[in-house]
Amino acid sequence: MEIQGTRFGVLEFKEEEIITLNEGLLGFPMSRRFLLFPYGENSSFFWLQSVDEPEIAFIVVNPFDFFANVEFQVQDEDALALELERPEDVEIFTLVTIPEGRPEEMRTNLAGPVVVNIQNRQGRQILVKEYSPRQLLIPPHMQESYLKEREVRRNSRRNRNRQRTEQNQLKMAAAG
Repeated sequence: MEIQGTRFGVLEFKEEEIITLNEGLLGFPMSRRFLLFPYGENSSFFWLQSVDEPEIAFIVVNPFDFFANVEFQVQDEDALALELERPEDVEIFTLVTIPEGRPEEMRTNLAGPVVVNIQNRQGRQILVKEYSPRQLLIPPHMQESYLKEREVRRNSRRNRNRQRTEQNQLKMAAAG
């Protein structure tokens, strides 16, 4: 199967890769089938791409990668709807928002995690009142070091690009 998305172009996938959220996500009731794939190699971030509405894709994370003390209780009603039989069959993701130009202020919705039964690929967004829907992913005391690290990476890329440009100019001058 394949879909033509606006963000990734053509995505090819197998039917068994689809995660089905019968009730959709809050605010997106028409999107009920999703693909989950890594944002990048060795990344804690993933894309949750709608199959039903290819223009819709969310960045999600496994919240346990960021918050050691977070715990989610899956209510009996949710466990029944997902046909959960064992705790090890559960995967949990939370949606991420990244303010334009301010990635250090990215947040995740711990109050509305998406619970997935990895055995049958059924998922459901649940409500967890104890947590914030706008939880910072990078604590304030770490944001400054994040910004410095980001600037170092940016400068490194600029230097590599400048070196390539200079090398290409030298090659062109030698050839001309």
